[in-house]
Amino acid sequence: MRNMPRPRSAARLHWSWRALSIRLFITLACTLASFAPSRAWAAPVARREPAVIGLVTDSAGVPLGNVQVVVSGVNRSALTDDRGAFTFRGLPAGTYHLDLVRIGYAAAHAVVVVPTDGAEVRVTIVMRVATVRLSSVSVTATPTGTDPLDVTQATVQLSGKELQRSLSTSIGLTLAKEPGMASRFNGPMAATPVIRGLTGERVLVLQDGDRAGDLSSAAADHMNAVDPSSAERIEVIRGPASLLYGNNALGGVVNVISNDIPTSIPARLGGFAIGQGESATPGGVLGAGVTVPLGARLALTARGNARAFADSRVGGGARQDNTSGDTQSATLGLGYVGEHLTIGGVARQMDFAYGLPHEEGSEAIRLDGVRRSGTLQATIHTGLAALPSLRIDQSVQAYRHREIEEDGAIGTRFALNTQTTNISARTQLGRVTGAIGVQGLFRQYTPTGEEAFTPAANNDNVAVYAYQELPLGAAALESHAPRLQVGARFDRFGIRTSPGDEAARFGSAQSRTFNNVAASLGLSIPVSTGVSLTANASRGFRAPAVEELYANGFHAAVGTFDVGNPDLRAERATGIEAGIRAQTAHVFAQAGTYLNRIDDYITPVATGTANVDGELVPKVGFTGRAAQLAGVEGQVETKLVHHLVGGLMGDYTRASIRGSDEVLPFIPAGRLGVSLRYDNGRLAAGGDVRRVFRQDRVTDDALDVPTDAYTLLDLSASYLLTVRGKQVHAITLRVDNALDEAYRDATSRIKRFALNPGRNIALVYKVLY
Repeated sequence: MRNMPRPRSAARLHWSWRALSIRLFITLACTLASFAPSRAWAAPVARREPAVIGLVTDSAGVPLGNVQVVVSGVNRSALTDDRGAFTFRGLPAGTYHLDLVRIGYAAAHAVVVVPTDGAEVRVTIVMRVATVRLSSVSVTATPTGTDPLDVTQATVQLSGKELQRSLSTSIGLTLAKEPGMASRFNGPMAATPVIRGLTGERVLVLQDGDRAGDLSSAAADHMNAVDPSSAERIEVIRGPASLLYGNNALGGVVNVISNDIPTSIPARLGGFAIGQGESATPGGVLGAGVTVPLGARLALTARGNARAFADSRVGGGARQDNTSGDTQSATLGLGYVGEHLTIGGVARQMDFAYGLPHEEGSEAIRLDGVRRSGTLQATIHTGLAALPSLRIDQSVQAYRHREIEEDGAIGTRFALNTQTTNISARTQLGRVTGAIGVQGLFRQYTPTGEEAFTPAANNDNVAVYAYQELPLGAAALESHAPRLQVGARFDRFGIRTSPGDEAARFGSAQSRTFNNVAASLGLSIPVSTGVSLTANASRGFRAPAVEELYANGFHAAVGTFDVGNPDLRAERATGIEAGIRAQTAHVFAQAGTYLNRIDDYITPVATGTANVDGELVPKVGFTGRAAQLAGVEGQVETKLVHHLVGGLMGDYTRASIRGSDEVLPFIPAGRLGVSLRYDNGRLAAGGDVRRVFRQDRVTDDALDVPTDAYTLLDLSASYLLTVRGKQVHAITLRVDNALDEAYRDATSRIKRFALNPGRNIALVYKVLY
C-alpha cells in the first residue's frame, strides 16, 4: 500500500503503559477503599449467598455446550461446559434475569431468585432450535436487567447467524440493514452508525459498555476503532439514551460486546476462531481468542485479529481508488471471581491504516493510527438489603492518528486521551428495583499541524443519575407484569480550549460550562404471553463539540472552511415513542413510531466562500435551530409452512426545521423489504429484497444531493455443525447486492462523487470450542 508509515513507536505516540497501569490501579484502589466502609464490608463475611447452578439443554434433553449465559444488571456472564452446566457464585440476594445465546438456537430467558441463605439455586433452561429471529437485549437498555419484552425503548441485537449474515468491515455497515439504522458512509472503514437520522456526536459507540475513545463522532472521515469481527453480539438502543449514557447519546447507543474481562471461571479452556473473506472490499479478516481457567478463582482471556483489504469495488465493477486498509487488534484480560468481590481488567490495542475516497483530481489522503486502552472493573457484594451490590469501572484510553497527504507529508496529527469513571449501585426497596450512580468523563484533545482547524481542548463531564423500575399491580417481581421505568440525571459539562502557539488563529483560551437535566419515563404492558405494548418519553441533551464552538480553518474531510460559534447552547431533545414487541417460537415482531423534537439543534450553515491556497471553498458557520425528526420502523419474521420463514421490514424518517420548509441533511431514504428463507435450524438458505426510495428532501448544497431509488437483492446460505456436543462450526456464504446495483445511499458523505459497494461475495466461518 502507498504512503502508509505506521505509528508503531511508543515513544513516538507519547504513551506510557507503566504510567497507565499505575494510574489505573491507584484510582481503582482508592475508589474501592472509599466505598467499602468496615461495617458494610464485614457484613457479607459471615454469610454466603447460595450459588446459582444451571443446566442448559435442547428440546430433546441433550445438554448444550458453548451457551453464553448473561446475568443482566450485574454484567456477569458464563459459558456452559460440555455437560451444559454453568455456575454463578457471589450473586447478592435478589431477583436476576438470565439471558442465554447460542448460535443456531433461539435466545432464551429465565428468572432466578437468590435467597440470603439456604441451598444452592438450581435451574434448568431449555433452548429451542431457532428458525425465526428472536432478540434478547441484555445489558445496554437498562441498568437492572429485565425481560426483553419489558424494555420500553426500541432495541436491536445481532448475534449468531444474524451477525454472520451482516458482518462487514465496519460497525456502520454491519448494522445498516436493521430497521431504523443506516451508515454514514465515507469508504469501507469510515462508515459509522446512523440511528433514526442522527449520527456523529449524537450516537454513542461503546465496547463492552465503555466509550470507544476515538474521534469517529468528530468527522465523517474518522473510523470507529472497534472491529465488528471481535463481537459476540452487538446491542443497539434506537432513540435517546441520555439517562444512562449522558452526552453523545441523543440519537441512540451501539454496544459492541466481546466480554474481554472474565466474570466467571470456565471448567476448561475454551475459545473461538473466525475468518471472513469479501470481494467488494477484496481481502478479509482472521481472528481468534481463548479463555483459560487459572485455578478456581482466576481466568485469563487473550484475543486478536488482523484485517487487510485492497481498494473497494462499487456497483458496476469499477474500483474506488485509495480505499484499501488494514487493522490489527490484540486484547488481554484477567478476571478474579470471589464470593464477595469480582474484579478484572483488560488491555486493548488496535492499529489501523486506511485511505479515503476522493474526487478525480483531488488529493488522496490516508489515515493511520492506534487506539490503546486499559479498563478495570469491580463488583462488590455489600451484604446490604437495600444496596446489594456496588460496581466500579475505570478506564484510560489513548488514541492517535495522522492524516497523510499524497506526497507522504503529514498534514495533521490528532491525539485524544480519555478517562472514565463509573460507580453504580443496585438498589432494592421492596418491589422497586433500580440503580443509582455517579459518572465521570474526562477528555484531552490535541490536534497539531498546519491543517488543524480547531484548538486543543479539554472536556470535563461529571454526572449523577437514578433509575427505578416498579412492577404494577399485584404480580410478583419476576413475572411478566406491567412495569413502570423512571429515571433522572444531572450533568455538568465543561470545555476549555488551549490554543498554545495557535493563539493568533484561535484567540485566547476560552471556556464554557453546560448544566443539563435528563429524564425518562417508560411503560410496558403485556397483552398476552410473548406480546407487549411499550411507550417511552425522554428528555436528553448534547453539549456542543469543540469543532462547533471554536473551529477556524479548512476542514479537509468535507472540503469547507469552518468557523465555530462560541455562543451555541446545548441541544435539548424531547422524545416520545410507542411500539409493540412480540417474541414467540414462531413469530418475531417489533414495530414502533417516534417523535424527537430537538431545541438548539446545531447545524452547519453556508455563509459564503473562503480562499484556501488559491481555491475558493464554501465557508460554513454553526447555528442552533429547532429541529424535528419523526418516523416509523418495523420488522416481522414468521414461520410460514414447514421450514419456510418469511419476513417484512420497513422504516421511514422525516426530518425538518420546525416552522419552515427547510430539511436536515443526510437523512436516510424510506425502505421496504421482504425476505424468504428455508431454515431447519442447521441448514438455511434464502434471500431478501429491499426497495430504497428516492430521497429528494435534501439541502441541495454542495454535499447533500438527491439520491435515486434503487433495489438491493441479498442472498445467503449457512450451515451449522455441532461436533461431540461442544464444538460449534458455523459457515455462511453471502452474496450482497447480487444484482451489482450502482447506487448511492442518502446518508453517504461521498454520494456526490462515489457509489456505494457493488456485488460482494463473502464467506464467513466461525468455530466455538
